[in-house]
Amino acid sequence: MPSSYTGAEPICISGVTGGSQQLTVLEAEVSLTGNEWQKHPIVTGPEAPCILGIDYLRRGYFKDPKGYRWAFGIAALETEEIKHLSTLPGLSEDPSVVGLLRVEEQQVPIATTTVHWRQYRNNRDSLIPIHKLIRRLEIQGVISKTRSPFNSPIWPVQKSNGEWRLTVDYCVLNEVMPLLSAAVLDMLELQYELESKAAKWYATIDMANVFFLIPLAAECRPQFAFTWRGVQYTWNRLPQGWKHSHTICHGLIQTALEQGEAPEHLQYIDDIIMWGNTAEEVSEKGKKIIQILLKASFAIKQSKVKGPAQEIQFLGIKWQDGRRQIPMDVMNKITAMSPPTSKKETQAFLGVVGFWRMHIPNYSLIVSPLYQVTRKKNDFKLRMRMSPNIISSWLKVNANW
Repeated sequence: MPSSYTGAEPICISGVTGGSQQLTVLEAEVSLTGNEWQKHPIVTGPEAPCILGIDYLRRGYFKDPKGYRWAFGIAALETEEIKHLSTLPGLSEDPSVVGLLRVEEQQVPIATTTVHWRQYRNNRDSLIPIHKLIRRLEIQGVISKTRSPFNSPIWPVQKSNGEWRLTVDYCVLNEVMPLLSAAVLDMLELQYELESKAAKWYATIDMANVFFLIPLAAECRPQFAFTWRGVQYTWNRLPQGWKHSHTICHGLIQTALEQGEAPEHLQYIDDIIMWGNTAEEVSEKGKKIIQILLKASFAIKQSKVKGPAQEIQFLGIKWQDGRRQIPMDVMNKITAMSPPTSKKETQAFLGVVGFWRMHIPNYSLIVSPLYQVTRKKNDFKLRMRMSPNIISSWLKVNANW
């Protein structure tokens, strides 16, 4: 059906992955064979594909020049409209919402040495957003003014949507922090386990501001102090950037799910994925898990709940039919990268492609020349002139995308 046709009756078409498109309905004459034209309702619009519905196709047939009769059967299964998990009650629409987890204040490890590191210069664009964020977090009880011998510098991080995240550079504090056994599942093991499920449908949940929900014991707070505009603050909740925050957060979510007898799922810190053979099965699992988390006072951002869908992204990886795939935006980013002209650019390139090494046959062999030029003892320009294999390696990596 040509897209130039327009109709008066509006309709919203929703796909299984959650997308929707505003189109119109019109009556048009259609035929499978070029003969026996019939009037039939057609959905169309400026960017609509030319698709005929099964309700029309199942009634039609035609004979080809060899005399074979071609017909369309009745659909084997007609499913009801999929209700997406993001429509469930209790989910947060406000991205800045911060609650308080109903758990005991966390007794966390204490640094073995006092660390006092002065504030360094930050990005000027971050100053006003961070000032507003500090005021909001103080009102919400996440941080409070303090006087402490400890101090670590603020290190604002800009998110992909342009907003700023208040993080503190705890790299020196982390070095003098006692060990804490990690209970977080290895990401590669998680991928292998999810792949073994060979699922058809998925749903994911990403928790909102989860660190800021977890209360810290008063005696543990002074070590997390930082200074902003001459005033010292510290965290009353679990801080971002501290080495043990992920482990503690993962454990609390895991405990809540176990106590609530959550259905089968996989968890990586504050990211959760469910799977199944039907949308209804996944929807029921997701509904149960969301109810358990909300009952435990975890906040779940509405926009971070996805599915049920047959194709979904989890921990940066696209999943479909039980297989992991490289997202298209990642492939476009890598193929658009120019050949490296310095050690720093080579390291950046290897950092990007290294995460996807399992998708590149003979990865270690291919990138070996690239790793050689990043070594301190090797001169980058001299090495590039002497080894034609370096550019060849870059081309081979790009050819695999």
